[in-house]
Amino acid sequence: MFNKVGIIVNNRKKQPVQLARELINWFLKKGIQVYTTEEDGAVLGVEKDMTTGRLGQEVDCVITIGGDGTFLRAARLASPYSIPILGINMGMLGFLTEVELGEMDEALQKLIRGDYYLEDRMMLEARVIRDGGEAGSFVGLNDVVINKGPLARLVILDIFVGDEFVTTYKADGVIISSPTGSTAYSLSAGGPIVHPEVEVIIITPICPHTLQARPLVIPSHKTVRVDIVSTQPDSMLTIDGQHGFELRNGDQINAGKAVNYTRLVRIKEYEFFNILQEKLKTEGRMTYE
Repeated sequence: MFNKVGIIVNNRKKQPVQLARELINWFLKKGIQVYTTEEDGAVLGVEKDMTTGRLGQEVDCVITIGGDGTFLRAARLASPYSIPILGINMGMLGFLTEVELGEMDEALQKLIRGDYYLEDRMMLEARVIRDGGEAGSFVGLNDVVINKGPLARLVILDIFVGDEFVTTYKADGVIISSPTGSTAYSLSAGGPIVHPEVEVIIITPICPHTLQARPLVIPSHKTVRVDIVSTQPDSMLTIDGQHGFELRNGDQINAGKAVNYTRLVRIKEYEFFNILQEKLKTEGRMTYE
């Protein structure tokens, strides 16, 4: 039984905001304290004492209302404290969100009864080294992406695994992905689909200027090092497509498995390949006459 629940909402859309307000009232009537972030609280119009800049430290569970982007934002807030997250899908694909709107009432009843299980997902950590010192450190659930700026010019990236040189990508960039992120940007760039229980790191070049450049899969205990040989203004390091950090020539990015995990609340049996078929609209099993 949870005593304190956090709510993270897609505060840019009307429907998730309205549902969040309804859920806040529902939890309060059941005697469960509700908290949200200061950013979301300003949109939801909740009392000041219900907002906090330390959401992960205050609650027993986080509920997200929106799509995968909302879930990814919650993951970065909750993972340092091992707080489980339940996602209610009001987005498009919803790979990470557990519950569709039509299933919400039953799911919430199961949640407060404790009728669920938890699933841990590996996260990534990236550090930017500049002029011999650390210029930035970031954690994400899906991916770490190095991409070129707005001009149609390639960047040149030396790729290492540990201290071992692997290859040089002349490309639009590179995606370093977790298994969870294998069905996100990496998949669009031609990367492999990886079952989330397999702890590996995926390296996928973006539009490489050679036929020999292929995605790589490496053990999760290895570190990927990317040396920026040549870039252009406005080239960026992005985390889960939500946080950006401007890169320069000579920067070094070290990316690997993070210490923390994202904990997902599972209300129903999770069948990865069934979800894959449903979300990607792939063909089911063929029948033969």
